[in-house]
Amino acid sequence: MMPAALVVAAMLAQSPGPRALALSGYRLHLRVSESVAPERLRALAASGTVLWLRTRSNMLRDSTMDAVARFPEAYIELRPPLRDAQVQQFRHAPRAGVWLDAAVATGDWYRLGPRPVAVDIRGGLETEQATRIAALRPKRVTWMPRTREEATLAAWGELVWLPGVKVVDLSQVVGPKGPPEAALVAPEAARTAASPVPAEWWAGLRGAWAKVAWLEGQGAARPPPSWGLGRRVRVQGLPDDEALVALFSQTPGVELELDVSDDAQSLETARAWVERLEAAVRGGAR
Repeated sequence: MMPAALVVAAMLAQSPGPRALALSGYRLHLRVSESVAPERLRALAASGTVLWLRTRSNMLRDSTMDAVARFPEAYIELRPPLRDAQVQQFRHAPRAGVWLDAAVATGDWYRLGPRPVAVDIRGGLETEQATRIAALRPKRVTWMPRTREEATLAAWGELVWLPGVKVVDLSQVVGPKGPPEAALVAPEAARTAASPVPAEWWAGLRGAWAKVAWLEGQGAARPPPSWGLGRRVRVQGLPDDEALVALFSQTPGVELELDVSDDAQSLETARAWVERLEAAVRGGAR
């Protein structure tokens, strides 16, 4: 396992570009459990952090909801049924969005008032399901097919017409020979003669670029740019300036994603990412 925080960006480190990290803005998606203490959660709120709060039930502590309200963009995982007490609780975080599984995306979520909706789609995507999801006017949609057979061109067509930013996660796709790491499409810059990619690095791509690749049958192809898929890279460990410079130079507008557990080390790592990206924004504004 490479120690670099960004597996893909490490492959791009030889690319020419600015050597100082300066950003006009960023999006760092933090997947956090509701078990994280509210004061620790508040410390992760910053100008570009997007909170995805995993929940065990629909009821959260009031102090947790107050912390959620500090994020510029946040989504709280919810499950039916929606009770009156939960509707009242959401009033403490008027900007917080709803994070739903497509299987339970119907119901009385409108009772929460006009707020952002994020939907996770697991498995295939049929017209009827896509119609139900479109009615929610989602701001963000993540599609996670589980087999090559589910990642069909017809399903892609349904996805394209859904509202909001679409992200495709192929990390769970399995076939006759297991997960399709070797079939994933690498970034264009990583496949040039000037920056050859060792074959053993393909396994690392599964966790980093799976969300922007497309499998069709036994081959692989990148969706047309006009399809507007969001590019998101999963990161781990502490930030690495050289890797970040390379990544943002090659892929402007890329969004980062970090899983955060409730242990002290994980929370400190998340805080380091927030502080580094905030410093890059302040540096870019000079």
